[in-house]
Amino acid sequence: MSDNLPLRRSCRGLLVDGERVLLAQHSIGKGQSVWVGPGGGVENGESLNQTLARELHEETGLVLTGADLPRLVWIQTVELSEMNEQGYSGVVNYYFLVHVDVFEPASGLPVGAAGHPDAEGILDQRWWSLAEIEAAHAHGELFSPRALPSLLRAVLANDPPMTPIAIGL
Repeated sequence: MSDNLPLRRSCRGLLVDGERVLLAQHSIGKGQSVWVGPGGGVENGESLNQTLARELHEETGLVLTGADLPRLVWIQTVELSEMNEQGYSGVVNYYFLVHVDVFEPASGLPVGAAGHPDAEGILDQRWWSLAEIEAAHAHGELFSPRALPSLLRAVLANDPPMTPIAIGL
């Protein structure tokens, strides 16, 4: 990791409706994409919970309330040289588990607004069962983190960890 550049901090939601998780498909260039929990970068002065609430609203329309209890379950640190141009050596993604009732994701922002999914390189959003993720993963579909099937299985089968788990790419 470059000593001269900081890591970009980002919050991601694992929105779970019991058996399924909502994932967003992001373009990563050269005709490739990756499926990841909705979320995005921490702005100056924001707490992680404030970032999570803002990003989930921007990308999915979900409004977190005091009744919602997001639980930090994973911290993913990834070195990404392609982020050097943006002034970062990579990213630290904070993944929060949020239990929700199923809903149709639609941005809480008007089209064209900063933060709207269309402006963020989001191609699609959909609810996935663990079996669907495992099958797609086996056929080469990219997920982040790459070990999403096994990590998600552990979170869904057990109580979330009391201490967040550090993970890689």
